[in-house]
Amino acid sequence: MKSYARISLIFLTLAASMGLILRSMQSGFPLMNYKFLLHTHSHIALIGWVYNGAFIIISNLLQVQNNKVFKRLFWITQLSIVGMLFSFPFQGYGAISIAFSTLYVFCSYYLVVLIFRHTIDEPKSTKSRFLRWGGIYLIASSVGPFALGYFMANDMGDSIWYNLSIYWFLHFLYNGFFVFVVFAHIVSNGLSKGKTIFLLMNISLIPLFGLSVLWVEPPMFMYLLSGIGATLQIIALVILLKSKSIKLTNSLTSWLLRLSLIAYGSKLIFQLIGCTHSVQQFINDTVPYSVIGFIHLVMLGFFTLFLLFYFFTIEQIRLSRLSKLGSWLLIIGIVLSEGLLFGKAALIQLSIPWLTNFFPTLTVVSTLMPIGILLLTISSFSHRAIPDHLK
Repeated sequence: MKSYARISLIFLTLAASMGLILRSMQSGFPLMNYKFLLHTHSHIALIGWVYNGAFIIISNLLQVQNNKVFKRLFWITQLSIVGMLFSFPFQGYGAISIAFSTLYVFCSYYLVVLIFRHTIDEPKSTKSRFLRWGGIYLIASSVGPFALGYFMANDMGDSIWYNLSIYWFLHFLYNGFFVFVVFAHIVSNGLSKGKTIFLLMNISLIPLFGLSVLWVEPPMFMYLLSGIGATLQIIALVILLKSKSIKLTNSLTSWLLRLSLIAYGSKLIFQLIGCTHSVQQFINDTVPYSVIGFIHLVMLGFFTLFLLFYFFTIEQIRLSRLSKLGSWLLIIGIVLSEGLLFGKAALIQLSIPWLTNFFPTLTVVSTLMPIGILLLTISSFSHRAIPDHLK
Protein backbone atom coordinates (compact mmCIF):
# COMPACT_ATOMS: atom_id res chain seq x y z
CA MET A 1 0.00 0.00 0.00
CA LYS A 2 2.93 2.34 0.62
CA SER A 3 3.87 2.18 -3.07
CA TYR A 4 0.30 3.28 -3.92
CA ALA A 5 0.71 6.43 -1.81
CA ARG A 6 4.12 7.18 -3.30
CA ILE A 7 2.81 6.86 -6.84
CA SER A 8 -0.12 9.13 -5.98
CA LEU A 9 2.25 11.73 -4.54
CA ILE A 10 4.48 11.53 -7.63
CA PHE A 11 1.44 12.26 -9.80
CA LEU A 12 0.52 15.16 -7.50
CA THR A 13 4.06 16.53 -7.90
CA LEU A 14 3.76 16.29 -11.68
CA ALA A 15 0.31 17.92 -11.65
CA ALA A 16 1.56 20.77 -9.44
CA SER A 17 4.61 21.27 -11.69
CA MET A 18 2.35 21.44 -14.75
CA GLY A 19 0.19 23.94 -12.91
CA LEU A 20 3.26 26.11 -12.36
CA ILE A 21 4.14 25.87 -16.07
CA LEU A 22 0.59 26.94 -16.94
CA ARG A 23 0.98 29.95 -14.63
CA SER A 24 4.27 30.81 -16.39
CA MET A 25 2.56 30.59 -19.78
CA GLN A 26 -0.12 32.99 -18.58
CA SER A 27 2.71 35.35 -17.64
CA GLY A 28 3.94 35.41 -21.26
CA PHE A 29 6.17 32.34 -21.64
CA PRO A 30 4.70 30.22 -24.50
CA LEU A 31 6.48 26.97 -23.63
CA MET A 32 4.02 24.56 -25.33
CA ASN A 33 0.38 24.16 -26.31
CA TYR A 34 -1.52 25.67 -23.35
CA LYS A 35 -4.79 23.80 -23.94
CA PHE A 36 -3.09 20.42 -24.29
CA LEU A 37 -1.08 20.96 -21.10
CA LEU A 38 -4.23 22.09 -19.28
CA HIS A 39 -5.94 18.81 -20.24
CA THR A 40 -2.92 16.88 -18.95
CA HIS A 41 -2.79 18.86 -15.69
CA SER A 42 -6.47 18.33 -14.93
CA HIS A 43 -6.45 14.60 -15.74
CA ILE A 44 -3.32 13.86 -13.71
CA ALA A 45 -4.59 15.91 -10.77
CA LEU A 46 -8.07 14.36 -10.79
CA ILE A 47 -7.16 10.75 -11.57
CA GLY A 48 -3.48 10.37 -10.71
CA TRP A 49 -3.86 12.11 -7.36
CA VAL A 50 -7.43 12.38 -6.03
CA TYR A 51 -8.85 9.20 -7.63
CA ASN A 52 -5.79 7.21 -6.54
CA GLY A 53 -6.15 8.64 -3.05
CA ALA A 54 -9.82 7.62 -3.00
CA PHE A 55 -8.79 4.13 -4.21
CA ILE A 56 -6.42 3.83 -1.22
CA ILE A 57 -9.12 4.93 1.24
CA ILE A 58 -11.59 2.45 -0.27
CA SER A 59 -9.05 -0.40 -0.10
CA ASN A 60 -8.44 0.30 3.59
CA LEU A 61 -12.14 0.66 4.44
CA LEU A 62 -12.91 -2.67 2.72
CA GLN A 63 -9.74 -4.25 4.18
CA VAL A 64 -8.63 -5.56 0.79
CA GLN A 65 -5.12 -4.09 0.74
CA ASN A 66 -3.65 -7.49 -0.20
CA ASN A 67 -6.45 -8.59 -2.52
CA LYS A 68 -4.95 -9.61 -5.88
CA VAL A 69 -7.91 -8.28 -7.87
CA PHE A 70 -7.61 -4.82 -6.30
CA LYS A 71 -3.86 -4.85 -6.89
CA ARG A 72 -4.25 -5.69 -10.57
CA LEU A 73 -6.93 -3.05 -10.96
CA PHE A 74 -4.72 -0.42 -9.37
CA TRP A 75 -1.79 -1.12 -11.69
CA ILE A 76 -3.96 -1.21 -14.81
CA THR A 77 -5.37 2.15 -13.74
CA GLN A 78 -1.81 3.48 -13.41
CA LEU A 79 -1.12 2.34 -16.97
CA SER A 80 -4.07 4.42 -18.16
CA ILE A 81 -2.82 7.46 -16.21
CA VAL A 82 0.72 7.17 -17.60
CA GLY A 83 -0.79 6.85 -21.07
CA MET A 84 -2.70 10.09 -20.57
CA LEU A 85 0.42 11.75 -19.17
CA PHE A 86 2.38 11.05 -22.36
CA SER A 87 -0.41 11.63 -24.89
CA PHE A 88 -2.44 14.66 -23.78
CA PRO A 89 0.51 17.12 -23.97
CA PHE A 90 1.09 16.27 -27.64
CA GLN A 91 -2.40 15.77 -29.07
CA GLY A 92 -4.98 16.96 -26.55
CA TYR A 93 -8.10 14.89 -27.08
CA GLY A 94 -6.80 12.51 -29.76
CA ALA A 95 -6.99 8.82 -30.54
CA ILE A 96 -4.29 7.73 -28.07
CA SER A 97 -5.36 9.95 -25.16
CA ILE A 98 -9.01 8.98 -25.63
CA ALA A 99 -8.04 5.29 -25.67
CA PHE A 100 -6.21 5.59 -22.34
CA SER A 101 -9.04 7.73 -20.90
CA THR A 102 -11.50 5.01 -21.90
CA LEU A 103 -9.33 2.38 -20.22
CA TYR A 104 -9.48 4.44 -17.01
CA VAL A 105 -13.28 4.72 -17.28
CA PHE A 106 -13.68 0.93 -17.51
CA CYS A 107 -11.26 0.48 -14.60
CA SER A 108 -13.43 2.84 -12.55
CA TYR A 109 -16.53 0.80 -13.51
CA TYR A 110 -14.86 -2.35 -12.23
CA LEU A 111 -13.91 -0.59 -8.99
CA VAL A 112 -17.62 0.09 -8.45
CA VAL A 113 -18.39 -3.60 -9.05
CA LEU A 114 -15.80 -4.51 -6.42
CA ILE A 115 -17.23 -1.98 -3.95
CA PHE A 116 -20.69 -3.57 -4.22
CA ARG A 117 -19.21 -7.06 -4.05
CA HIS A 118 -17.21 -6.34 -0.90
CA THR A 119 -20.05 -4.55 0.92
CA ILE A 120 -22.64 -7.27 0.26
CA ASP A 121 -22.51 -8.43 3.90
CA GLU A 122 -23.29 -4.97 5.30
CA PRO A 123 -25.13 -3.07 2.55
CA LYS A 124 -27.08 -0.86 4.96
CA SER A 125 -24.20 0.38 7.09
CA THR A 126 -23.53 4.09 6.65
CA LYS A 127 -19.99 3.41 5.43
CA SER A 128 -21.28 1.01 2.76
CA ARG A 129 -24.00 3.42 1.69
CA PHE A 130 -21.50 6.22 1.17
CA LEU A 131 -19.18 3.90 -0.78
CA ARG A 132 -21.95 2.39 -2.91
CA TRP A 133 -23.57 5.68 -3.80
CA GLY A 134 -20.15 7.20 -4.37
CA GLY A 135 -19.59 4.42 -6.89
CA ILE A 136 -22.93 5.14 -8.56
CA TYR A 137 -21.98 8.80 -8.92
CA LEU A 138 -18.58 7.78 -10.30
CA ILE A 139 -20.36 5.92 -13.08
CA ALA A 140 -22.73 8.85 -13.60
CA SER A 141 -19.76 11.20 -13.98
CA SER A 142 -18.46 9.18 -16.94
CA VAL A 143 -21.45 10.29 -19.01
CA GLY A 144 -19.71 13.66 -19.30
CA PRO A 145 -16.57 12.50 -21.18
CA PHE A 146 -18.63 10.29 -23.52
CA ALA A 147 -20.89 13.26 -24.28
CA LEU A 148 -17.80 15.39 -24.94
CA GLY A 149 -16.69 12.94 -27.61
CA TYR A 150 -20.07 13.18 -29.31
CA PHE A 151 -20.12 16.98 -29.27
CA MET A 152 -16.56 17.22 -30.56
CA ALA A 153 -17.31 14.77 -33.38
CA ASN A 154 -20.29 16.89 -34.40
CA ASP A 155 -18.48 20.27 -34.28
CA MET A 156 -20.34 21.34 -31.14
CA GLY A 157 -17.25 22.28 -29.15
CA ASP A 158 -18.49 25.86 -28.78
CA SER A 159 -22.00 24.94 -27.65
CA ILE A 160 -23.32 25.21 -24.10
CA TRP A 161 -23.75 21.41 -24.11
CA TYR A 162 -19.99 20.93 -24.38
CA ASN A 163 -19.40 23.00 -21.23
CA LEU A 164 -22.34 21.39 -19.42
CA SER A 165 -20.79 17.97 -20.13
CA ILE A 166 -17.60 19.09 -18.39
CA TYR A 167 -19.56 20.43 -15.43
CA TRP A 168 -21.57 17.18 -15.24
CA PHE A 169 -18.33 15.17 -15.11
CA LEU A 170 -16.77 17.38 -12.43
CA HIS A 171 -19.92 17.62 -10.29
CA PHE A 172 -20.57 13.89 -10.01
CA LEU A 173 -16.87 13.07 -9.73
CA TYR A 174 -15.89 15.37 -6.89
CA ASN A 175 -19.24 16.27 -5.25
CA GLY A 176 -20.37 12.67 -5.65
CA PHE A 177 -17.59 10.10 -5.69
CA PHE A 178 -14.73 11.96 -4.01
CA VAL A 179 -16.79 13.60 -1.25
CA PHE A 180 -18.69 10.39 -0.51
CA VAL A 181 -15.44 8.42 -0.13
CA VAL A 182 -14.15 11.06 2.32
CA PHE A 183 -17.39 10.86 4.31
CA ALA A 184 -17.23 7.04 4.23
CA HIS A 185 -13.91 7.29 6.05
CA ILE A 186 -15.22 9.88 8.53
CA VAL A 187 -18.28 7.81 9.50
CA SER A 188 -16.40 4.49 9.52
CA ASN A 189 -15.57 4.87 13.22
CA GLY A 190 -19.23 4.77 14.22
CA LEU A 191 -20.90 8.16 13.94
CA SER A 192 -24.25 8.35 15.73
CA LYS A 193 -25.80 10.72 13.17
CA GLY A 194 -24.11 9.06 10.19
CA LYS A 195 -27.35 7.90 8.55
CA THR A 196 -28.87 11.40 8.74
CA ILE A 197 -25.73 12.91 7.23
CA PHE A 198 -25.78 10.35 4.41
CA LEU A 199 -29.45 11.05 3.60
CA LEU A 200 -28.88 14.81 3.52
CA MET A 201 -25.79 14.46 1.31
CA ASN A 202 -27.48 12.02 -1.05
CA ILE A 203 -30.70 14.02 -1.41
CA SER A 204 -28.71 17.20 -2.04
CA LEU A 205 -26.54 15.95 -4.89
CA ILE A 206 -28.96 16.04 -7.82
CA PRO A 207 -30.41 19.50 -7.00
CA LEU A 208 -26.89 20.82 -6.46
CA PHE A 209 -26.03 20.13 -10.09
CA GLY A 210 -28.29 23.09 -10.80
CA LEU A 211 -25.37 25.33 -9.76
CA SER A 212 -23.55 24.16 -12.89
CA VAL A 213 -26.31 25.42 -15.18
CA LEU A 214 -27.07 28.80 -13.60
CA TRP A 215 -24.61 30.53 -15.94
CA VAL A 216 -27.06 29.95 -18.83
CA GLU A 217 -29.76 31.87 -16.88
CA PRO A 218 -32.31 29.02 -16.56
CA PRO A 219 -35.84 29.36 -15.09
CA MET A 220 -36.04 30.60 -11.49
CA PHE A 221 -36.89 27.16 -10.08
CA MET A 222 -33.32 26.04 -10.91
CA TYR A 223 -31.99 28.69 -8.52
CA LEU A 224 -34.37 27.37 -5.86
CA LEU A 225 -33.32 23.74 -6.39
CA SER A 226 -29.66 24.70 -6.21
CA GLY A 227 -30.28 26.61 -2.98
CA ILE A 228 -32.03 23.59 -1.45
CA GLY A 229 -29.12 21.33 -2.37
CA ALA A 230 -26.55 23.78 -0.97
CA THR A 231 -28.53 24.22 2.26
CA LEU A 232 -28.85 20.47 2.84
CA GLN A 233 -25.08 20.05 2.55
CA ILE A 234 -24.47 22.81 5.08
CA ILE A 235 -26.91 21.14 7.50
CA ALA A 236 -25.05 17.83 7.04
CA LEU A 237 -21.72 19.49 7.89
CA VAL A 238 -23.19 21.21 10.96
CA ILE A 239 -24.52 17.85 12.23
CA LEU A 240 -21.10 16.29 11.65
CA LEU A 241 -19.27 19.03 13.54
CA LYS A 242 -21.79 19.04 16.40
CA SER A 243 -21.32 15.28 16.82
CA LYS A 244 -17.77 16.03 18.02
CA SER A 245 -16.59 12.84 16.32
CA ILE A 246 -13.66 14.73 14.78
CA LYS A 247 -10.93 15.21 17.36
CA LEU A 248 -8.51 18.07 16.69
CA THR A 249 -5.22 18.79 18.45
CA ASN A 250 -2.29 21.09 17.68
CA SER A 251 -0.38 18.45 15.69
CA LEU A 252 0.47 18.75 11.99
CA THR A 253 -2.05 16.08 11.02
CA SER A 254 -4.81 17.85 12.94
CA TRP A 255 -3.95 21.13 11.23
CA LEU A 256 -4.21 19.43 7.84
CA LEU A 257 -7.64 18.08 8.77
CA ARG A 258 -8.72 21.40 10.30
CA LEU A 259 -7.74 23.39 7.19
CA SER A 260 -9.34 20.77 4.95
CA LEU A 261 -12.64 21.15 6.82
CA ILE A 262 -12.36 24.95 6.65
CA ALA A 263 -11.91 24.68 2.87
CA TYR A 264 -14.90 22.34 2.65
CA GLY A 265 -17.03 24.68 4.75
CA SER A 266 -15.98 27.61 2.53
CA LYS A 267 -16.98 25.56 -0.50
CA LEU A 268 -20.45 25.02 0.96
CA ILE A 269 -20.87 28.73 1.72
CA PHE A 270 -19.80 29.67 -1.82
CA GLN A 271 -22.30 27.15 -3.18
CA LEU A 272 -25.13 28.75 -1.21
CA ILE A 273 -24.37 32.36 -2.14
CA GLY A 274 -23.77 31.22 -5.73
CA CYS A 275 -27.47 30.38 -6.00
CA THR A 276 -28.33 34.06 -6.49
CA HIS A 277 -28.54 35.86 -9.82
CA SER A 278 -26.23 38.69 -8.75
CA VAL A 279 -23.45 36.33 -7.65
CA GLN A 280 -23.82 34.35 -10.86
CA GLN A 281 -23.29 37.58 -12.78
CA PHE A 282 -20.16 38.22 -10.72
CA ILE A 283 -18.89 34.71 -11.54
CA ASN A 284 -19.59 35.17 -15.26
CA ASP A 285 -17.59 38.42 -15.22
CA THR A 286 -14.62 36.90 -13.39
CA VAL A 287 -14.44 33.29 -14.67
CA PRO A 288 -10.62 33.05 -14.99
CA TYR A 289 -10.27 33.98 -11.32
CA SER A 290 -13.41 33.04 -9.36
CA VAL A 291 -14.06 29.68 -11.05
CA ILE A 292 -10.40 28.59 -10.99
CA GLY A 293 -10.19 29.78 -7.39
CA PHE A 294 -13.24 27.67 -6.47
CA ILE A 295 -11.93 24.55 -8.25
CA HIS A 296 -8.57 24.89 -6.49
CA LEU A 297 -10.30 25.51 -3.16
CA VAL A 298 -11.96 22.11 -3.55
CA MET A 299 -9.09 20.17 -5.12
CA LEU A 300 -6.19 21.67 -3.15
CA GLY A 301 -7.80 23.08 -0.02
CA PHE A 302 -10.20 20.23 0.67
CA PHE A 303 -9.19 17.01 -1.10
CA THR A 304 -5.40 17.42 -1.16
CA LEU A 305 -5.09 18.49 2.47
CA PHE A 306 -7.50 15.73 3.55
CA LEU A 307 -5.56 13.08 1.63
CA LEU A 308 -2.30 14.29 3.15
CA PHE A 309 -3.91 14.12 6.60
CA TYR A 310 -5.01 10.57 5.77
CA PHE A 311 -1.56 9.52 4.50
CA PHE A 312 0.07 10.86 7.67
CA THR A 313 -2.53 9.07 9.80
CA ILE A 314 -1.87 5.67 8.20
CA GLU A 315 1.87 6.45 8.14
CA GLN A 316 2.26 6.43 4.37
CA ILE A 317 4.11 9.73 4.87
CA ARG A 318 6.51 9.86 7.79
CA LEU A 319 6.40 12.77 10.18
CA SER A 320 9.75 14.54 9.95
CA ARG A 321 11.21 18.02 9.64
CA LEU A 322 11.14 17.56 5.85
CA SER A 323 7.46 16.59 5.73
CA LYS A 324 6.53 19.40 8.13
CA LEU A 325 8.34 21.93 5.95
CA GLY A 326 6.71 20.52 2.82
CA SER A 327 3.24 20.64 4.40
CA TRP A 328 3.55 24.26 5.51
CA LEU A 329 5.00 25.40 2.18
CA LEU A 330 2.05 23.77 0.45
CA ILE A 331 -0.45 25.32 2.88
CA ILE A 332 1.06 28.79 2.51
CA GLY A 333 1.08 28.41 -1.28
CA ILE A 334 -2.60 27.40 -1.30
CA VAL A 335 -3.67 30.25 0.98
CA LEU A 336 -1.73 32.91 -0.95
CA SER A 337 -2.82 31.70 -4.39
CA GLU A 338 -6.46 31.49 -3.32
CA GLY A 339 -6.21 34.98 -1.84
CA LEU A 340 -4.81 36.31 -5.11
CA LEU A 341 -7.44 34.59 -7.28
CA PHE A 342 -10.47 35.66 -5.24
CA GLY A 343 -8.90 39.05 -4.53
CA LYS A 344 -8.40 39.71 -8.24
CA ALA A 345 -12.01 38.71 -8.94
CA ALA A 346 -13.24 41.16 -6.28
CA LEU A 347 -11.02 43.98 -7.61
CA ILE A 348 -12.33 43.47 -11.15
CA GLN A 349 -15.90 43.63 -9.90
CA LEU A 350 -15.12 46.83 -7.99
CA SER A 351 -13.21 48.28 -10.99
CA ILE A 352 -10.10 48.80 -8.84
CA PRO A 353 -6.93 48.66 -11.01
CA TRP A 354 -4.69 46.84 -8.53
CA LEU A 355 -2.63 43.67 -9.04
CA THR A 356 -1.66 44.74 -12.57
CA ASN A 357 1.17 42.16 -12.51
CA PHE A 358 -1.26 39.48 -11.38
CA PHE A 359 -0.03 36.43 -13.30
CA PRO A 360 3.71 36.94 -12.58
CA THR A 361 2.85 37.40 -8.89
CA LEU A 362 0.63 34.30 -8.94
CA THR A 363 3.42 32.34 -10.61
CA VAL A 364 5.89 33.25 -7.87
CA VAL A 365 3.42 32.35 -5.13
CA SER A 366 2.47 29.09 -6.87
CA THR A 367 6.11 27.97 -6.78
CA LEU A 368 5.64 27.14 -3.10
CA MET A 369 3.17 24.35 -3.89
CA PRO A 370 5.23 22.03 -6.12
CA ILE A 371 8.24 22.56 -3.82
CA GLY A 372 6.17 21.60 -0.77
CA ILE A 373 4.64 18.60 -2.53
CA LEU A 374 8.08 17.43 -3.72
CA LEU A 375 9.36 17.51 -0.13
CA LEU A 376 6.33 15.47 0.99
CA THR A 377 6.92 12.98 -1.81
CA ILE A 378 10.58 12.60 -0.83
CA SER A 379 9.60 12.10 2.81
CA SER A 380 7.22 9.28 1.80
CA PHE A 381 10.31 7.25 0.81
CA SER A 382 11.82 7.63 4.28
CA HIS A 383 11.88 4.63 6.62
CA ARG A 384 13.30 6.54 9.56
CA ALA A 385 11.51 6.39 12.91
CA ILE A 386 9.20 9.26 13.83
CA PRO A 387 11.00 11.73 16.16
CA ASP A 388 9.36 11.86 19.60
CA HIS A 389 8.75 15.63 19.45
CA LEU A 390 6.74 15.23 16.23
CA LYS A 391 4.43 12.45 17.36
